[in-house]
Amino acid sequence: MLHIAAPTSGGAVLGSLGGGGIALALTVLLILGVRGGGRIKLDTGKAGVVAFLAGTSYVAAGKIWENAEKVVAQGLTGFGVGSDGPFGHVGIGAVALILLIIMLAAPLGAKSAATVAMIAAFVWPATGDGTIWAIPGQLAAATLMSFGG
Repeated sequence: MLHIAAPTSGGAVLGSLGGGGIALALTVLLILGVRGGGRIKLDTGKAGVVAFLAGTSYVAAGKIWENAEKVVAQGLTGFGVGSDGPFGHVGIGAVALILLIIMLAAPLGAKSAATVAMIAAFVWPATGDGTIWAIPGQLAAATLMSFGG
C-alpha cells in the first residue's frame, strides 16, 4: 500500500512563507484592498486590521521592512516623546493612547485608518512587555506565525 504524505510545514497552515513573505503578501493585500476596484475592498476597520498585521510582520521580517518602524521612531523622537520635548514630558504610553483615541473617535477613511494602525503596530509594542498596549502586537504575531511564519 502506498501512502502519499504532504511534507511537514512546521505546523504552519500555509506552509513556510517566511517573515518577509508574510510582510510582502499583507502589503499587497493592503495596497490592493484600500485602492479597491478589485474583488477585495477593505473598509476602514478591515484596512486597519490588515495594516496592523502588516506592521507586526515588518518587525518580525527585519531587513528592508524595518525601515517603516525606523521612520515612526524618528518621528516620535522629533516630537520629543520620552523626553522633555515641546509638549512637556510625553511618554510612549500617551502616544499609544492617542493612537487608540484616533482609531475610535476620528472620522477615518480606509487609507488613513491603515496609516494610523500601521503606526500603532510599531508604537504599541514599544511601550514594553506587560503593558496593555503590547497585547495586540503579541496576538498579531502569534496569529501570523500560525499562518506560516
